[in-house]
Amino acid sequence: MSENFNNKYFIVLNKGKIIFSCLDNKKKIFFTQRYNFTNYDLNNLSKEIENFFKDKLIKMEKDLNDFIRKVIIIMDLDDHLSAELSMKFNMGSETINDQKINELLTSLKYQFSKYSNDQKVIHMIINKLLINGKEKDLYFTDEKSQNLILEVKFECLKQQTINMIKKSLSMYQISIENILIANHLRQSAQHELNDIVFLADKLISIGNKNEVLWANQKSSNQGFFEKFFNFFD
Repeated sequence: MSENFNNKYFIVLNKGKIIFSCLDNKKKIFFTQRYNFTNYDLNNLSKEIENFFKDKLIKMEKDLNDFIRKVIIIMDLDDHLSAELSMKFNMGSETINDQKINELLTSLKYQFSKYSNDQKVIHMIINKLLINGKEKDLYFTDEKSQNLILEVKFECLKQQTINMIKKSLSMYQISIENILIANHLRQSAQHELNDIVFLADKLISIGNKNEVLWANQKSSNQGFFEKFFNFFD
């Protein structure tokens, strides 16, 4: 048995159910394992994750002919925080470009995280960018500005919850590759009716116009947000 780097493994966590899915390099779900439980609360979730892998891991790896080392977590729960933040920056006729926007977004996220009481930012969405009072597309070219306003939405989970999940997975030498919030995926998908796993893979692989994702890998053909990813690792 050897690691198959073409497979992506997803775990959907919701009330009373754990769903493990494998997506192959053709973007098809070819393996699914479900685990139901009755006593749901966040404190009990870690125990159920451990029970799931205790009961299923060896057989799943045998069926997949692969070691499961990284998973993408999709939190399909109501236990998340949505918050919006707007900040005005006086630029003093400074030229605004990708790098400057990156710096300002980094500052904005830092200020939010500083006072967010154990909340971990999972999704960061840029709702609006105003330069000298005029709304601008995020892909504008260099432009001088007196002032700039950024309006951003944050989707968060409690750091304690994330740590709890990480700890449970680490017992089986499994790490979290990404963690996403299901409600946000559905809202971003608008009228798409795809399985939540496909929506998650699309967001990770392609991105969303106004969203900033956390990513470790770098590409030689980086777009605006892909360049911005690296500020948050």
